[in-house]
Amino acid sequence: MEFLDWLEDNFPRDFYDEAIAQRALRHLRNPEKWDLFSEDYVLQRTSEGRWYECLVYEILLELSLRTDTVRSVVRKGADAPGPHIRPHPGQNGFYYSEKGNLTVRGNGQTIAEMDLFFVDHHGNLGFFEVITSAMGLKEFHDEICYKKRLLGSMLGQETVPFVLVSSADVSGYSSIQQIISEPDNLVLITNPVEEIRDLIYEGSIRKRPTKSDPHPKFLDLARIGSGDAFDYRAVHDRNRERVVRAMLSSGDDGMEAVSSVINPLSKKIMLGTLDEAGVEAMLHDRAVRIKDAVFGADDVNREFPRVVIAFDIPAYTPVIYLKVRGKEEYLKIVQAHSGDLVFQSTRTPARSMAGFYEWLNEEKPMVTAEVAESYASLFLDMN
Repeated sequence: MEFLDWLEDNFPRDFYDEAIAQRALRHLRNPEKWDLFSEDYVLQRTSEGRWYECLVYEILLELSLRTDTVRSVVRKGADAPGPHIRPHPGQNGFYYSEKGNLTVRGNGQTIAEMDLFFVDHHGNLGFFEVITSAMGLKEFHDEICYKKRLLGSMLGQETVPFVLVSSADVSGYSSIQQIISEPDNLVLITNPVEEIRDLIYEGSIRKRPTKSDPHPKFLDLARIGSGDAFDYRAVHDRNRERVVRAMLSSGDDGMEAVSSVINPLSKKIMLGTLDEAGVEAMLHDRAVRIKDAVFGADDVNREFPRVVIAFDIPAYTPVIYLKVRGKEEYLKIVQAHSGDLVFQSTRTPARSMAGFYEWLNEEKPMVTAEVAESYASLFLDMN
């Protein structure tokens, strides 16, 4: 692709432009700026990663003025227009996060987040991911494939260009090798972020950031496509119906029968709510460990007024949600490596989980004991 070829030749790996490095600071909130010089290593690295991402954005804005192969760059960070739209069920499409990050929402949930968006001269939307370490690369290839499939489906694009920019040399990792070997992808390795960060200093963050002039290639996220043609809830509900039918008629095919009917745009399938017989069928000879307490089927039926079963895609790992009596709270139960069902975390209407919580808390189809037994056999035993 022309833009990716041009970018490979022109993106600066040895980066020493202090003006652009300083300009990237304007996207960070004050605490994030000070964390760049924190003695707490975790805080420093987190803020460093955010700054490096914004630096790549500023470099892309600068480079876009030198080529006709990129038509526009989507605003982000401090350039994102307000106000922030809070998530709620029914939202589908592109939305800014509170920090001005670029996200895709499905039924009010964030189902994907991209670091940068651009539109090439063919009119295709492409995206960047920006990293500063090799952490979390095991599933990275699958994550990029999902985002490409998602954007292609939403926008009707056959081609979705992708660029990875990393300040760590990750080129030898298998997931990165897979990305390099596939078409319409580009991997760029720059100087280590620790070296580039020498371009800023504590005095930098005391300066009042100047508001940038409107960029001639700016594009607002709201102008990309439309959520009308992308109904994430409808995709999920069709998946659920197919999965339930497959679970009841799979015979010896098991998980293959389930996976063969799933539209991979779904990231989680909510199978439904169990009645008391369903809980007993699922937890036959099993227990749920919540902190120091162990709950059998009778205990779960007595203590929790609602039990919702689900599984995550593409890992096909089981997830069980237990509604806490008298509270706006669900306990998320997952399967440990030992095979035990254990408490992992809570789900509440807090701002970051509001869309998902509302969807989880809606009335769900009642799942029969037969489906619950099949769920246990397929997901709990196999995992």
